[in-house]
Amino acid sequence: MTIADPAAAKTALRMFVRNRRKALAREHPEADWRLVDVARGPLTERFPNPRGKVAALYHGLGSELSARALADWLAQAGWTLALPSVEGADRPESQGGHSGHMVFRRWTPGEPLVHDSIGLVAPPPERPIVQPDLVVTPLLAFDRQGRRLGQGGGYYDRALAALRARKTVLVLGLAYVGQETHGLPDEPHDQRLDAILTESEYIAVRED
Repeated sequence: MTIADPAAAKTALRMFVRNRRKALAREHPEADWRLVDVARGPLTERFPNPRGKVAALYHGLGSELSARALADWLAQAGWTLALPSVEGADRPESQGGHSGHMVFRRWTPGEPLVHDSIGLVAPPPERPIVQPDLVVTPLLAFDRQGRRLGQGGGYYDRALAALRARKTVLVLGLAYVGQETHGLPDEPHDQRLDAILTESEYIAVRED
């Protein structure tokens, strides 16, 4: 199927996949804990000595698959953790905000969080900005070619493009297995995933 307007196709798809993710969250409340068992082997092989490495995760909202169990395991394994923060936005993402930029700030589980410029919880601005070696992203849908459908703000795409211009980074999408969607629409600015982690499978898209 040829999609003449990928941006319009994404907009049309988002409502459907949001509803599907809500159903998957209700059906699989244990999925976040199963992620650790699936991730342990591949991530340990890729990063056998994670001391000094930085993993950026996210604070799950709504039906997003929680990254908390994964964060706890990574911290115990020796990773330094970080969370994203959108800074400089002049209007909320829910109102079509595309201004501002995403950075990653160091974070330790249990530390207090604040609201960033689009209203999402993030480390306070005095926490240092870091350059992650591993970025774990939420998503609405994925395919096995590494395409990722996000919320539409473009913050992750811009942040990942800037990060990849500086260093090698593993971008890992977190999803329920039921979020797989074949042939997602793609635009030139879209940053593809290097791997996808679900409650039952680690899907390697590409190896650096």
